[in-house]
Amino acid sequence: MQYKPVLLLLVISIALSGCTAGENRSVAALGGAGCVSESEEDIYVRFPQLLVLAQKLDCASAAFYLGDRESSQASARELLQDIADVRAMSPDPAACDHLDYMDDRARCLLQRIDDDELQGQTRPNMVALIDSIARNTVVDEEIEIVYNQKTRYWIDYFKGSGRKHFSRWLERTGELEDVIEPILTDVGLPRDLMYLAVIESGLSMTAKSHMKAFGPWQFMSGTARLFGLRINWWIDERSDIVASTYAAANYLKYLHDLFDSWPLALAAYNAGEHRVAYAITRQRTTDYWRLDLPAQTMWFVPKFMAALAIGRSPETYGFERPSRSPLQFDIIEVEQPFNLGAIADAAGCSLSEIKSLNPHFKKWCTPPDMVVEVKVPRGAGEHCLSQLAEMKQQKLQSFVQHRVKKGETISHIAADYEVSAKEIMKVNEIDLARNIHPGNILLIPVKDTQRSARIASRPSYRSPKPPLDQASQPLLSAADGQSQIRYVVRKNDTLVKIAERFHTSLAQLREWNNLSYESNIHPGDTLWIRMKPADARDEKQASMEHGGSETPLAPNASADPESPASANDPQCVTHTVKKGETLTSIGRLYKVNVSSILAWNKRTNRNKLYPGEKLKIYIETDQRRASDAM
Repeated sequence: MQYKPVLLLLVISIALSGCTAGENRSVAALGGAGCVSESEEDIYVRFPQLLVLAQKLDCASAAFYLGDRESSQASARELLQDIADVRAMSPDPAACDHLDYMDDRARCLLQRIDDDELQGQTRPNMVALIDSIARNTVVDEEIEIVYNQKTRYWIDYFKGSGRKHFSRWLERTGELEDVIEPILTDVGLPRDLMYLAVIESGLSMTAKSHMKAFGPWQFMSGTARLFGLRINWWIDERSDIVASTYAAANYLKYLHDLFDSWPLALAAYNAGEHRVAYAITRQRTTDYWRLDLPAQTMWFVPKFMAALAIGRSPETYGFERPSRSPLQFDIIEVEQPFNLGAIADAAGCSLSEIKSLNPHFKKWCTPPDMVVEVKVPRGAGEHCLSQLAEMKQQKLQSFVQHRVKKGETISHIAADYEVSAKEIMKVNEIDLARNIHPGNILLIPVKDTQRSARIASRPSYRSPKPPLDQASQPLLSAADGQSQIRYVVRKNDTLVKIAERFHTSLAQLREWNNLSYESNIHPGDTLWIRMKPADARDEKQASMEHGGSETPLAPNASADPESPASANDPQCVTHTVKKGETLTSIGRLYKVNVSSILAWNKRTNRNKLYPGEKLKIYIETDQRRASDAM
């Protein structure tokens, strides 16, 4: 992709605008000739050497942001010498102002090079930012901080009794921001969201909550798998900083698209989107600060904002700016099980370093039937891959998993796989042969040709499937319809999926079907969807395509006066239970599922009906008339 020079200058100008705190001077595009005000143009006409110096500053800045720090440093030092030479000539005061400005910028640039502030991510960030501008989707760099009583409480806490912990968390941001921030930028999110991981786990790779959320982004296993993370006996990618950050970024993007508000998205990350959507619909507001949510969630967003406020300006709150010690590594793909010790030898590092870089591996080797990403020290990737390739050619060995069955012994298992019992015991670190039990999983070393023919899974966290068919907005636009359709729940359906499919809210869906917040749905259950007449024809067809059906004939029942007025719409009738009747027999009578009857009559006892008990049954009006005429 080719970019015009003026776009590059614009990006560099934007990036440098934050270089010096409190800098209020506005010089467009670093003094470029085509971007300055009229008065500055006059100065450049009077003093052509200033234009030459401005162009040198452009070149030095561009070299830095494109990753060529050596050229940038040399150009900046040469520029300072040229500025000193021009200042020695005692030019006009207006020219002196420009010289002072360029001197400040050049020294700021040299300071940033010395600090190596953007080492390892300057070029990716620059390319991502240019691509973002080219796509007209510039990432909003900042999340607005709301300073209120709760936010100030957390700021005071972090400055007081929580200071020790927060200082340690800040140090970890200096280590991990070069990994996390480029991923957030790549997904199109503000870099500020790194502080969500700070308050969730303190950026610990092995943090685990009492609710069994795990990793730096504190994923529950279900949500983690939904966003492409693999969790099994061998691996837990929730503790992989790259994979989990991509998954968290995709989840946050989905939540922001759903709620169109960062406070609501952050609240949903903590409490779940269903609970937040339920609160919005019941309380009729999309203002996070006015919602009545669980106490933990109400304090969660202020805690994030307090951490973000301190992270943006640590010195203001009495903290030291974190030292720059970026975590650096190469990522290689491994398709065959390798001992982590062998990978360490191939990479020329220690086993403890490999384990530290790859805490997501739960066993002593990489998993079989899986393509996995392994982090090795920076610069060792290519050499490690070549060494592993030679190792693979010399020793064609792999592993399969075996679940111990009742009555099996290690000797029997070894005979089945044509390996020695001692080798199985060594691989699985078993001291005594009798120390195995039914259900245990053993790792069996076999020849590569004996591996199972299963297709190896590949990492999918970068582009997971969306969790919902479609996100409908706004959440408060519940249909106030005059017609209904019957929807039969399919496998893998959830209430939120169904609500999104029919462009309504969870609260309305629950209200229409008398479902409490704790209610679950199962395949085969029937749900009623109300909608406007104009939408009914199209959505009825959609319902049929998704497993729905039109309501069958319903004889011998009295009409409910509160049922819909439309002659062809499903109508609620009341059935009086007779002696000997059961839910099954009543379901056959009206040709509806027992689960549907129970859904319509929440107080009905599943196991016991009483004569005279009233049940609501939904049927088609025209079919009822046909039944009455029989």
